[in-house]
Amino acid sequence: MNLLRVWGGGLYESDVFYDVCDREGLLVWQDFALACAAYAEDPEIWDEVEAEARENVTRLASHPALAMWNGGNENVEGYWNWGWKETMGEGETWGNGYYEGLLPSILLELDPTRGYVPSSPFNPAVPSAPRDPDDGTVHEWEVWNRQDYRTYRDAVPRFVAEFGFQGPPAFSTIERSIHDDALSPTSPGMMWHQKAEDGNAKLKRGLGEHLPEPAEFDDWHFATQLNQARAITYGIEHFRSWWPRTTGSIIWQLNDCWPVASWAAVDGDGRRKPLWFALRDVNAERLVTVQPRDGGLAVILSNDTSERWAEPIEVVRVGLDGETFARQLIAADVAPRSNETIVLEDAIWQPDAGRSEDQLIVVTAPSARRALWYFVEDTALDLPEPDVDFTVDEVEGGYVVTATARAFVKDLTVDVDRLDPAAVVDEPRVTLLPGESATIRITTTISLGSAGLTAHPVVNSVNNLLKTRPANRLRSS
Repeated sequence: MNLLRVWGGGLYESDVFYDVCDREGLLVWQDFALACAAYAEDPEIWDEVEAEARENVTRLASHPALAMWNGGNENVEGYWNWGWKETMGEGETWGNGYYEGLLPSILLELDPTRGYVPSSPFNPAVPSAPRDPDDGTVHEWEVWNRQDYRTYRDAVPRFVAEFGFQGPPAFSTIERSIHDDALSPTSPGMMWHQKAEDGNAKLKRGLGEHLPEPAEFDDWHFATQLNQARAITYGIEHFRSWWPRTTGSIIWQLNDCWPVASWAAVDGDGRRKPLWFALRDVNAERLVTVQPRDGGLAVILSNDTSERWAEPIEVVRVGLDGETFARQLIAADVAPRSNETIVLEDAIWQPDAGRSEDQLIVVTAPSARRALWYFVEDTALDLPEPDVDFTVDEVEGGYVVTATARAFVKDLTVDVDRLDPAAVVDEPRVTLLPGESATIRITTTISLGSAGLTAHPVVNSVNNLLKTRPANRLRSS
């Protein structure tokens, strides 16, 4: 990512945060500390808001990372769409004097070169319509709260300033902080660490047709973490595919302040969830995706670099058994900071009759992560039993695990913190066609043993969720 938003319901960050952003070239969208409320404008409160704003504008204005100021989070949205306007007394203030008057006047005096918006979301054309995707910023929370994540594709907004999807923290974080006799999604400690309104029901609903509802806690943990990563990937791929109509998106949220089920990519103990790795991939400077376009499918090449992207791209429709049914070659030539849309031939995107459950599209580019497109959801895929060979080599600083698929395996995951809370993997999730291999590097200071590194629940996959787990199908050598 190249921009971090400091949210108005949190804290002005410490100097070291802005110093690091300066050093790394990360842009900072800075909210003033006003969020999700109707604020009185009485003189004593006005003076507090002014003093705090002046102090922080003066402190932060010299940082080159600082890209823009925002008057507050969801306050204009709340006035127009959350019923505040209808319940307020005549002449009662709600904070608009800060957003339209005080704060921009302070910036004009102390930091006149930075951009400013009164609130987020905000519609500069019609402030009373902050949800209009055609102007300004939007916040997209209908997916997490009410809808399937496929509905991200129902709108093409200009800029998504906030959206997110929940998943539990790392297993070792749960194990350290929750001590229920038997862990379950609804055990007392787990429920205490779920503060979203109806959060567990939303996690369950979010699995939808995508993944089955697991019976065991280990599989529930795997499935809900995976679904979080998939949902956000789905949204960002869609948003990026519509550049320059959609110019960016900001996820809620990067990190947590305690060990809780939440929208974060980094949990309360500082461990990276699968979402973190998904964000690394979907925000790559060069991205290949398959997207619906005009009644068919298209490959979208997103080039977020300053150089031309020219190379051959191969698109194949294959069976889960590896058999190739159709092929299309693309001579990609994408200008800097732009997208290219290539409509796929009918033979690629139309699976053989009755075969949609055991075929997929694979798009391979030499300098970008490959893209996969499935014609049905996982619950309808004809996935085989998990059948993977592992070799485990102990090396300086940890292990190298090589996984070779004897049959198609989807989202093969190595959840190594179950064995060592301090262990780190470089690539926790891979999908392999028959005969393909992947190398996973594990950093650890303790002996983990080959058997533990290749056994369920450290190793899991969508195949495991949908099929049985015979002991002789996941082998270690």
